[in-house]
Amino acid sequence: MTIHDPLSPASQSTGNPGGATVADLRALDSLQSLIVLMFRDWCDGPDGQQRVTQVFQGALGRLPGDTGLAAWIEMMAILSDDVRRPVMRHALTCRCVGADEAVIAQVLSLAGQGEREEAMLVLSLLVSGDRLLMAVNAAERAGLACMRINLRAPHVAGVTPPATTRLH
Repeated sequence: MTIHDPLSPASQSTGNPGGATVADLRALDSLQSLIVLMFRDWCDGPDGQQRVTQVFQGALGRLPGDTGLAAWIEMMAILSDDVRRPVMRHALTCRCVGADEAVIAQVLSLAGQGEREEAMLVLSLLVSGDRLLMAVNAAERAGLACMRINLRAPHVAGVTPPATTRLH
């Protein structure tokens, strides 16, 4: 994946606005905070991806979990390869929510609720027009799976940040 750490010197010198803090994680609803935390965990590498896989399968069961995970993986690939600029994220333990993270949470939340046009409008901040329809289709499926996880396990231990969180 080509998700970049907003705290690295290279990212700070590029002036990428996607890492700008726009919210506090505690201010998001449970679905959006789940999405942000799973996004961060997924981008941390194989261990984080394994934890997210376990969340999907643990909350949804094997077959529905695999289906939801496939949609999540497709969405993460789009956010890695088919974006206007590198997507930024904060550390898993950070309470701040970056602009890109907020966009991703909003898109998946809207798309999962069937608000296709709204999700597409917000997603256009990250994805170019020629890839937008494919991206919103993936967002609908991934968002719906995230909603189901949130309904079945609102406090998923695998993606809950530790008590010692960083606020900057």
